Amino acid sequence: MNKDEAALNAARYKLEKLTESQPPLPVDEYAEATGMAPVDKPRTPMQIHAEDEAWEIANSALDEAVARGDFDNLALAGKNIDHITSSTDPDWWLKSMMHREKISGLGPPALTLRVEDEHMDQTLDALPTPRAVREHIDDFNQRVIEARRQLLGGPPVITALRDADAEVFAWQNRRASAAPAPSEQPAPKKKRWWRR
Repeated sequence: MNKDEAALNAARYKLEKLTESQPPLPVDEYAEATGMAPVDKPRTPMQIHAEDEAWEIANSALDEAVARGDFDNLALAGKNIDHITSSTDPDWWLKSMMHREKISGLGPPALTLRVEDEHMDQTLDALPTPRAVREHIDDFNQRVIEARRQLLGGPPVITALRDADAEVFAWQNRRASAAPAPSEQPAPKKKRWWRR
């Protein structure tokens, strides 16, 4: 055994004796409560002390902010966060952002076409001419056919094709029923005998 190996063995022996005399590391209560595995590397008492100091500094900064009133009268304080239906949905934040930013039209074609189909009458009623209605229906049908051809996975496309002639006829009927009826001209009033 050479001189370097002897020094290394002596250092290892001292470290073992030092760790034996140290109190055991505290149990990770959070890991036990959540079922998560504890950290693989055991931490030294110095690391634990440094983390405790960091938490103490953070807690004292928060306590000072509360005492100053920095958290008083915050917007939405004590109110529910909108559009969070369940805490088990992993995409709650994405859905909340889409609602807040009014982002629509995103998602698999099967779902976007289904939503568009539900609002088709309102969309068609905003169009000015039968030709525009027919073009919109043709475009919609083409997108449904393309979505059925794609094999990208996701939900199946169950949106039915629409008949352009029937949609134009329904559009004209809705427009005719919404138009004000031509008012009949009132019969001329008879003139009274004293106004003749």
